[in-house]
Amino acid sequence: MKFVKRFLALATPAIASSILATSPSQAATIAYSESRFNINNFSSNPLSVTSLTDTVAETISTGGQVTADAEAEAKFNVDANSSASNWSFSQAEGQGYGYTGTANSFAAIIGYDFAVDKEFSFDFSGLFKLKTSIDDALTESANADGELSYQLFDSDSGNLLDSFSIYGNLSTLGNNDTFVVQPSSSITLDLSQTTIDKSFGGTQEYASTSFKGKYSRTFDKSTRLTLIESKSNQVNVYSVPEPSTILGSLLTCTMLGAASIRKRKIASS
Repeated sequence: MKFVKRFLALATPAIASSILATSPSQAATIAYSESRFNINNFSSNPLSVTSLTDTVAETISTGGQVTADAEAEAKFNVDANSSASNWSFSQAEGQGYGYTGTANSFAAIIGYDFAVDKEFSFDFSGLFKLKTSIDDALTESANADGELSYQLFDSDSGNLLDSFSIYGNLSTLGNNDTFVVQPSSSITLDLSQTTIDKSFGGTQEYASTSFKGKYSRTFDKSTRLTLIESKSNQVNVYSVPEPSTILGSLLTCTMLGAASIRKRKIASS
């Protein structure tokens, strides 16, 4: 009992100070992931097209405030000047303590059976952005990742001919940050209109690129091609329950333990 009393005498001021020092209004998280891809000036038109989108957003709160949003768009226009574009966006924000928020978005465009005699080409542009931010490294986390992928297949054999991909992941705090841009040899990026910027480490991180370029490939025989461009963006923010709740529970457990010890001593005597 003497040990317990000494522990409470030392712990109570520390618990009170900690509660006062950590105000819920000063704890906040943000996770953001977005990508866009535009294609125009096709050298030939597809026989048929498909557009796909999907979004999911979920939040759970045990005391804090949290929002999550996911949006996606996709369209493929087939006419004299065929064009295609899609966009995917996910964002989650939290304030206070005790919450989790997630958002996932997906968009894709597919062009089937481009009939090519000698050359297939098109122009493209787009962007890819990730951002995370937290205030308290001990109680919060924010994650953002995304992937943009363009692939060109031989419709008859199913062989992959060319690809262009961008992948990124931010984990704050964490050591799993990644940002990769991988174009194939048939893609030429316009360097005057292409930028890449990133910052890893600390409580605020980001990775982004905007780009413009051209795809061109020649064939030695008539070929049918299938074009698939897709993107997915995911985010997550998380905060543990309010520190006062955690410390209060610790204090309560300690006091209950002390009372239990005393009851056992009385019963044994």
